[in-house]
Amino acid sequence: MFAPYIELQGPAQAVAPTSRLRHYQNVSSAIYLFAARVLAAVVQLRVVENIWGAQYSGLNALSNQVLLYITLLELGLAQSAISLLYEPIVGRRQQEVSAFVLAVRHDVRRFAAIGALAVMPLVGFYATMVRSAVPLSIVLTTLELVAVSGLIQLAAVHFQVYLNAAEGINRINYVLGTGYLVKTATGLAIAVKTRNYLWLPVVIVLLTVGEFVALKIAFHRFFPEFQETPWREAATAVRRKARFVLIHKIAGLAYYQSDFIILSLTTSLVVVKNYAEYQYISGALLSMFGMVATSLTASLARHQLGNTADNRRKQYLVSQRATCLIAAVVMLGFWFTSRTVVTAAFGPNLAVGVVPIVLFGVALFLNIVKTTDDTFIIAKGAFEIGYWLPILEAPAYMILAILLSERLGFSGIIIASILSNLIVPVVAKGLVLAQPVFESTRFEWFSNRVGNIVIGLLVASPVALLYWLSARFPGLGMARLLAVNGLAAMYALLIAKRILMQGFEEAKGR
Repeated sequence: MFAPYIELQGPAQAVAPTSRLRHYQNVSSAIYLFAARVLAAVVQLRVVENIWGAQYSGLNALSNQVLLYITLLELGLAQSAISLLYEPIVGRRQQEVSAFVLAVRHDVRRFAAIGALAVMPLVGFYATMVRSAVPLSIVLTTLELVAVSGLIQLAAVHFQVYLNAAEGINRINYVLGTGYLVKTATGLAIAVKTRNYLWLPVVIVLLTVGEFVALKIAFHRFFPEFQETPWREAATAVRRKARFVLIHKIAGLAYYQSDFIILSLTTSLVVVKNYAEYQYISGALLSMFGMVATSLTASLARHQLGNTADNRRKQYLVSQRATCLIAAVVMLGFWFTSRTVVTAAFGPNLAVGVVPIVLFGVALFLNIVKTTDDTFIIAKGAFEIGYWLPILEAPAYMILAILLSERLGFSGIIIASILSNLIVPVVAKGLVLAQPVFESTRFEWFSNRVGNIVIGLLVASPVALLYWLSARFPGLGMARLLAVNGLAAMYALLIAKRILMQGFEEAKGR
């Protein structure tokens, strides 16, 4: 009854069509959310540093990471339910869909309430460990308020679960994107007016309640058939898969979001601030790519449901090839323009040299390349296959990051990211997941991965020439930056779109 993925035999079965307009709406909303997050982060970091200093700016950056860890209290139930909802939503089995939504609502709120009893003291203890000249009362109050806003967000998880699975993620993106902008503008305005930094996290908590209401309205408009119905059988299915999802979530957070926390413990909040100025750019680019991929995951799941194994493998390969091309162009863009962007957004950052920028670009390339694997794992709901791989990746990264950051500062964090990326996602994942998830032999998987990376780098080489030529005219300033990045993005997107359309059409025609 609750099978997340069906192996279809013979000719592809009919699957409810998804309009191209829906694809564009979801992608454009993801770009809007990306832009809102970047703008909010940049404005907060710049204003807070100008008014209260670098230590407070580092605390502001750190708060966002702590918030992400609070959301772990949903214990993987959300993504588990999303993967289980694809099929009943396509089949218009509304009572079954309602059961899943109710199961998530019940379990997440219960686990969040219980978990809060442990989380709030832990957040307080962590606040005492941060190396900072900011008064402990400020650090403690800020992080506790961040925890409260995270708990409020968890109360709305079941709304997001349905909207995501039903290809209505654009509703989520617009609500959250607008929330970033409104919370930043209102919180900073009040904090600056009163000269009291704590008003920023206070306002964020209050306006997070508004996000909850907006998501609730969007959910009921998108799913008017929602009804109270028995949900315990659905809860059992969600919990069964959730334990594997949770492993992926914890590992992902530890890998992607622990850098600020590690630096706050091994160095200082000033180093966190210097690192954050470049990491925000790197993280924003990775986040944009991830949000676009997430916005299309439900559509991809439908394509996968309606195709044979050979066609699904073809879809994966062309997606990987397009991703490698985009990743190569993004890496080049980061190398050539990140310093200019940081200077324009935050002012000169003399603490960062050429080597860290190169390392940032390489790590960004590897992280984008592996998003294709993660997207297909989510679309197939195959969280239980090779679930122990993230258990290896996250500790390997964290141990390396702690050791190297103490000696090399934030360059050590980036080197740890590169090494752990090469060990687990590239080598171990190919050995374990090649056949059961990507439906290839190990040799095919490795040869295709290496081949697609080489193709991506070669096809991106004209962009390297474009950036090199643009560097000959530094006097053009921001106009040059916008023009060259626009041309590079257009080049990458047009070719990637061609690769995807041709590949998916070939798979459909088989």
